[in-house]
Amino acid sequence: MATKGDKPGGQTKRVRATTKKKPSAAKKTAAARRVPEEVFTPTEVAPRPPSQFFQTSSVRPGDITVFLRQLIMMLEAGTPLLRSLKTLAERGHKSSMRALVGDIAMYVETGNPLWQAFERHSKYFDTVFVNLIKASEASGTLVTVLQRVTDYRARRAMLRSRVRAGMFYPVILVFVCFGVLLFISKAIMPEFENLFTKFDVEISGWTRFFMGASKAFGNFWWVGLLVIVGLVLVYKLWYVQHPLRRLTADRMKLKLPVVGNILLKNATVEFSRTLAMLLKSGLSMMATLELCRNAIHNRAFAHTLQGMRDSVEQGAGLEEPMRAAADIIPPVVTDMVVTGEETGRLDSIAEQIADTYEEEVNIAIDGLGDALQPILTIILGIIVGLVILSVGIPLISMIEQLGAG
Repeated sequence: MATKGDKPGGQTKRVRATTKKKPSAAKKTAAARRVPEEVFTPTEVAPRPPSQFFQTSSVRPGDITVFLRQLIMMLEAGTPLLRSLKTLAERGHKSSMRALVGDIAMYVETGNPLWQAFERHSKYFDTVFVNLIKASEASGTLVTVLQRVTDYRARRAMLRSRVRAGMFYPVILVFVCFGVLLFISKAIMPEFENLFTKFDVEISGWTRFFMGASKAFGNFWWVGLLVIVGLVLVYKLWYVQHPLRRLTADRMKLKLPVVGNILLKNATVEFSRTLAMLLKSGLSMMATLELCRNAIHNRAFAHTLQGMRDSVEQGAGLEEPMRAAADIIPPVVTDMVVTGEETGRLDSIAEQIADTYEEEVNIAIDGLGDALQPILTIILGIIVGLVILSVGIPLISMIEQLGAG
């Protein structure tokens, strides 16, 4: 007797369902690697989080790197993503990081993808990071891409801190010279002036001019300081806010002696390192160049990538636009990139370029201090020589008058 579930054709349907072919492992791998092109276009913008404590607290890039490394360790140990996020949100050593990770965990818990949770905090996770996480979630390689992008962030932050420290050294030397001048004008020159007046010593026109200039500098040094601070604020808050002015300013930075060479090599490292990472993650050349353009801080260097992207879009290669920008992109870099493009090893060659130029940046920064020390010595020697020339002759004249008397 047939039961209620034994409908005509029911057994056949069950057999067909159980005999459905399973995809092979090779097909699964190929499908995982094929990530839709729209994954890399950051057009979808997740809603921003409401104003919270961590937005005004001190969340540093190093804190983000530590969080990502801890997340990688937990995911590699087999802990589910949501549980990992919640655990890190509870055990963070800083309240600002706990709030940030907690907001990410809450957003993922409501059913949203991880890349959207990161995108809501664009202050800490840039476009390159968000698009790589988006691609890794689509291809199932989240842990691998997280490891790659975390190493990339750490190396980039370390190089940037070294460049900033190297650029800060000339500023220190300028302030040292300024302090020496202020000490001479406030402590030394007034004593000599009183001494010459007391003994009625006849002084030359040069000495009188130097003492007057020294007195003016001692009384109005703060005016010059205010002018410098004002120029810096105008540059930061107004001049570079316009894209064309920012482009001009960044181009001029690359032309500066010594410092411009360091900035150019640093931009080359940023471009090469980002290019290698994105290509290794499976992104297309068009998407890679677009993200590289957004990741480079120097707008003059980034502007050349737009021409490279347009050339690729038109079906041409990278060589012609790179040769046209020989004043910004070093010719040896162009040669290596063209070789990598022709041999299909552009990602590994770009990484070699980044390693080489990063080492050159470190050497240039170390040499910057050695080059500026003799310059400072010469400047201070000139200042001391002017002081001796201004007060030495009247002082000798005064001693001779005292000896004759």
